[in-house]
Amino acid sequence: MSLKKCKECGKDVSTKAGKCPHCGAKLKTGTGIGCLGLIGVILLVGMFGNMLSESNKTSKPKTAKEIRKERIESTFSAWDGSHMGLEKLIKRTMNDPDSYEHVKTVYSDKGNYLIVKTTFRGKNAFGGVVTNWIMAKADLDGNIIEVISRGP
Repeated sequence: MSLKKCKECGKDVSTKAGKCPHCGAKLKTGTGIGCLGLIGVILLVGMFGNMLSESNKTSKPKTAKEIRKERIESTFSAWDGSHMGLEKLIKRTMNDPDSYEHVKTVYSDKGNYLIVKTTFRGKNAFGGVVTNWIMAKADLDGNIIEVISRGP
């Protein structure tokens, strides 16, 4: 047990005591410094976090090539890689749009437009599941400009 001197009567008192057992004077228990320290730590963490977010804001701007790549990628599904505009066109022309199943999509960047080829499965007019493909010209925003060719 640690002892300290009472500021009123000068006698030894436990550091854990809230008041002096000899004279009844109120003693400082040190909790004020602990709370103050905690507030200081919170402020430091906040300032450090703010500095990190500021450093993220100063990252270099995207290049035209990166912006173009993001624009093109936004027209494709992150789930299965299908071209969303071409998939809508395929489903509109199918006998049973609910039977549509994406197999594979590939594309070629031609500058102002893309050539997109999608292979898919679906039910034909007789109810049999067949594999088919379609190739189309699409703008960079995902709109179908024209259908170039279709598979069997």
